[in-house]
Amino acid sequence: MPQQSFGYILNQRPFRDSSVLVDIFTLDYGRICCVARPAKKRGKILRGSLQAFRYLHLQWTGKGNVQTLTEADERGRHTIPPSEMMLGIYLNELILLFSHQHHPQTELFSAYKYTLHKLGDALVNRQILMRFEMYLLANLGYSLEKQDITPGMRYIFTEDKGLIADQGSATQQPVIDADLLFALQDIQSMTESDWKQLRIVLDGIFKQIAPRKINSRRLLNF
Repeated sequence: MPQQSFGYILNQRPFRDSSVLVDIFTLDYGRICCVARPAKKRGKILRGSLQAFRYLHLQWTGKGNVQTLTEADERGRHTIPPSEMMLGIYLNELILLFSHQHHPQTELFSAYKYTLHKLGDALVNRQILMRFEMYLLANLGYSLEKQDITPGMRYIFTEDKGLIADQGSATQQPVIDADLLFALQDIQSMTESDWKQLRIVLDGIFKQIAPRKINSRRLLNF
């Protein structure tokens, strides 16, 4: 019985013959992996439709970790300037690293779709990306929204406990000032300095919890 959903291509790589393996983030089924045989001009899967940042209606068959993509119908695409394209690639890599196959996450899907839309606006895209990163961390159980903040205190992030008060010992964990945690409670009023500090904090946290190096992050200039 075919399954279908809306979704986005996160990544593709050659398989065998003229086939490709595609990682897909879907609205109803979460992340899936499919083998596809795209056609150049005619067919239910055109080669161009398997590009990233296109909103697709997808259909596939099969069971297990690798299924067979049978249709990919483009329903829209996000306009991301070439200079900002790496932001989208980084976003896709985060989804690949921190989501599980066949685990529906409709709210995360909506946040991903909204973030892609905003990446086209160079005035806000880096802030929007950081907001997505915080949302993703909250989904993973690492919320940066802390209520019991002590003014002047510094906090550290640990993978097993999240944010805890820094007791002054030497540590390699990301350090977060109380002032930044207070600022995050009213994110619309954050200053440029707050956003720069948050960028350092997020990089430190993802470096700690990622199962491998985030390759696209090394190519981003922020």
